[in-house]
Amino acid sequence: MKRGLLRTLVVGCTLALLASPNGSPKAVAGGPLQLAQAAQTPSYKPPLRGAPGGRVGGASRGDMTVTIEPLSPDAHSGLTASASPTLFYFISSGTNLPVKFAVRSPSEVRPLIETTLPTPRAAGIQAVRLADYRVQLQPGITYTWSVSLVVDPRAPSNDVVGTATIVRAAADAALDSAVRGAAPLQQAALYAQHGFWYDAVAAAAAGETTDRHAALDALLDQIGLSEVANIDRATAR
Repeated sequence: MKRGLLRTLVVGCTLALLASPNGSPKAVAGGPLQLAQAAQTPSYKPPLRGAPGGRVGGASRGDMTVTIEPLSPDAHSGLTASASPTLFYFISSGTNLPVKFAVRSPSEVRPLIETTLPTPRAAGIQAVRLADYRVQLQPGITYTWSVSLVVDPRAPSNDVVGTATIVRAAADAALDSAVRGAAPLQQAALYAQHGFWYDAVAAAAAGETTDRHAALDALLDQIGLSEVANIDRATAR
């Protein structure tokens, strides 16, 4: 046997956000990147000193109750490493009413985008790809995004509105390299481990045909959206 032991290089992956004027949250240190052993069930670790914000769901009143829930943490702003991430929301029933989508920056009067989405014909999780609208988020800014069901155009106060917040952060080179070489479910585990909520959800959704939504629903359970997760599990069977 040759002298010495073969050592494995383990790269620590401590993430940091790009600086913002009022101080940015710091992504959690997720430990070594071990791609081959990445868990199939992701475990979300919120960022350290998470930016203020979170999720607010909306529900209609009256005989027909419809709820909208953005798939986002409820106690802090979720992070993304992407300039144009995919955002997800849940609607509790199909509808023929208009659905509006907007992204707003705290420093701008006009929305970054305000548009009408395709009308969901059935209950379930819906995706909004910012790249489809050529929207790019700037690092370190806490954006608010919203999905609104327009019940009565003459009475905006009756809209069913779900809102959430998002901050773009920088993933370091080790994490970026690891996820590029990984399957979607491994990407979900890596992103979740290192505090990148929106990227973990997008990767879990990309792998949902492989695991029948198990990774996505596990993430939803971890942020208090168990009812949404249970509905999604039932429809995935």
